[in-house]
Amino acid sequence: MTHGPAPWWSRRCCRIRSQWPTSLPGIRFCARGTLTYQAPAYTRANGTASARAAARLALDKLGRGITQDHRPEQLDTAQENLTLAAAHWHTAKDVPGLWLKARITLMLTEQDAARAQRFQDALRDVALQLEQEQERRDLFRQAVFDTPDTTRMWWLERHLDQLETLDWGTFNEKILPLVGATDDIQSKAERIARTVLYVWEKLGNDPGRQARFTTTVRTIAEQMGWTDAPWPISAGPAATDPPNSGGDRGVPDPLAGAGTGQ
Repeated sequence: MTHGPAPWWSRRCCRIRSQWPTSLPGIRFCARGTLTYQAPAYTRANGTASARAAARLALDKLGRGITQDHRPEQLDTAQENLTLAAAHWHTAKDVPGLWLKARITLMLTEQDAARAQRFQDALRDVALQLEQEQERRDLFRQAVFDTPDTTRMWWLERHLDQLETLDWGTFNEKILPLVGATDDIQSKAERIARTVLYVWEKLGNDPGRQARFTTTVRTIAEQMGWTDAPWPISAGPAATDPPNSGGDRGVPDPLAGAGTGQ
């Protein structure tokens, strides 16, 4: 009873000693075992050495294709995959008529095992550092940037020796937007106050322009139904101008007209 593609007396056997790559550059698996093969007629005609070379090259291609996808610490997995692929009779794709099977044991040399261990240690150190950095950032964000008030306290503590020159403008522009909950009442009030201050500075010291602006805003508020708003009382001659009179120039004010719906 035969278990291969041909009677046993047509098969050949040889010892295998080779090195196949791992997925880490410079670290290799050592392959030891036996190769059994049956060469096709045209290779046998060229001599035993030619047939053996064809079989060894086919096994080498098969083994390298498996081991190069495994890391050194995956030695057992690579061994099992190689056994499943090579332990039974199979044909070589590039050599028609060539049958082979092999029993190969993979191992790491002492030097390669040491190199692989150093790599694993370095990899764990880097992973630990990254995890620590991420945890530090998360804790910092929770402790400092949780609420605007917490962030303000942190900013004050960092500048306790420089309170006279404390730059709240930089804080509002660069630090406060990083806070997760910037929609608190104080932050909204600060943003509104900065907007109103910007508009008032643009109006300058002209009482007429200030009065017309206040009148226009009051007219828009009345149209919106905000009659209870605490609007400031304007002073100066322009304060008595009607919304669409254009002030002391006698020209209709377009803003006032838009506010009254005219």
